[in-house]
Amino acid sequence: MDHPPAAQAAVTGKRSPNDSYIARGLAGASVGLGFFSACIFFWTPMTSILSSVGLTLGLISLARGVKGGLRGENYAMVGTLLCATSLSITVTLNQVLRYVQWDQLPQLPW
Repeated sequence: MDHPPAAQAAVTGKRSPNDSYIARGLAGASVGLGFFSACIFFWTPMTSILSSVGLTLGLISLARGVKGGLRGENYAMVGTLLCATSLSITVTLNQVLRYVQWDQLPQLPW
């Protein structure tokens, strides 16, 4: 004999930003984009785009207060740090060192 379903308790209190699957997914996407852009740091336009998008998603998640993990892990902070590190590595290696060591500096028109 099946038991009748238990009555669900009414939800009281304020919902946290971590209740949304989409908000947690944005924080997790920031981690994924940051890690992948760090792996392909030598792909000049692609890694800049990936790390910029991941940095934006991480900053939005941090501003909204979304941590991302169900057990309190702060995926938004980790993703933001990964993307910022990847973006700084990309800018340093692919832009600054290119002009310092291999290419010429841009010539002035006069």
